[in-house]
Amino acid sequence: MPGYGFLLNNELTDFDFTPPHPNVPEAGKRPRSSMAPTIALRDGKPAFTVGSPGGSTIITTVLQTIVNHVDLGMPMDQALNAPRLSQRNADTTDVEPGFPGTEQAKALEQLGHKWSAKPEEIGAANAIVFNADGTVMAVSEGKRHGVGTALVQKRGH
Repeated sequence: MPGYGFLLNNELTDFDFTPPHPNVPEAGKRPRSSMAPTIALRDGKPAFTVGSPGGSTIITTVLQTIVNHVDLGMPMDQALNAPRLSQRNADTTDVEPGFPGTEQAKALEQLGHKWSAKPEEIGAANAIVFNADGTVMAVSEGKRHGVGTALVQKRGH
């Protein structure tokens, strides 16, 4: 919308026309949004940001990147490039190449999880890491969606 500083999301694939799912279009309801641009803080200051396109896979892409980086201690480039999963209320879970056969996959299979027959790319995240020394590092996908590019520009004073 001109003059307002934001774009409206035209993502309509999140609607589900089979009740009782939460995204059944009805009067007075708003669809769940899958947008999840995230700024993570450490001691009240930005530590990193992460976001991704991908419609219904955005939330899982962002969450898995954060878990990989924060909980598993992966550097941001590894966190972005680790294989992802996406569950959309189906009998099987979509997984990327590199996940089936892993220790995590085997453990989940023991609990009854099944993987989609055709692995696909999930999300295409980008991140910014705010380093303790005041520098900023832009991080982009290294393999998904034709590989991304992230640059930091230094503005003159």
